[in-house]
Amino acid sequence: MIPLLSLLACASEPSESPAPSSATEAPAAKGSREDTDLAGLEAAIESKALVVDVRTDDEWKSGHVPGAVHLPLSDLSADHPVLKDHDPSVPVYFVCESGGRSGRAADAMAAEGFRTVNVKGGTGAWRSAGKPLETP
Repeated sequence: MIPLLSLLACASEPSESPAPSSATEAPAAKGSREDTDLAGLEAAIESKALVVDVRTDDEWKSGHVPGAVHLPLSDLSADHPVLKDHDPSVPVYFVCESGGRSGRAADAMAAEGFRTVNVKGGTGAWRSAGKPLETP
């Protein structure tokens, strides 16, 4: 029988993370998140980057950044058709009205292994700068 003090001593020692027991249990990929401004968004649009608008349906219908695809934050998932086949090493630009929801989307998808970029200022800044909006 192992004395209780020995068990407690072992329990308080730092432990190393166990190695995956098989190739199917590899650690989850860690993505990254960056922020950009309107100039960065314009460059992304010009390069045909994936720009994802996470606003609500009504906000989307009122006008969105040209070339953006609509994926409401409430539907955001790495398995969603918009993201499912996207190479996670290629940046995905997330935009909302001001940068809050898109920041949450960028964080969530970075945690899923994607390389993400949050557009600070969002569609509101785009609109205020006199940039064109598309409507469905």
